[in-house]
Amino acid sequence: MPIFEYQCRKCKTIFEHLVIPTTTDKATCPKCKSKGKNLEPVISMFATKQDHVTSRHMDWVKKESNNLKYERMQTEKRLASED
Repeated sequence: MPIFEYQCRKCKTIFEHLVIPTTTDKATCPKCKSKGKNLEPVISMFATKQDHVTSRHMDWVKKESNNLKYERMQTEKRLASED
């Protein structure tokens, strides 16, 4: 069963949400109870026993996180300019 990680945009809490096929519950921040657009998916690490794979994956995660932040920032700028 997949476990998704989210960061709440309101309180910055990072939390996990387990998705079970029979569950219809949406991810909710455990601290401030925010849902939906107030939650941002986080790129998660995976478990491995090989150190070189882990360090390469960490480098990739850092790069992708920066790319996602940049894309979000550009989208927010574009939406703000449309107002």
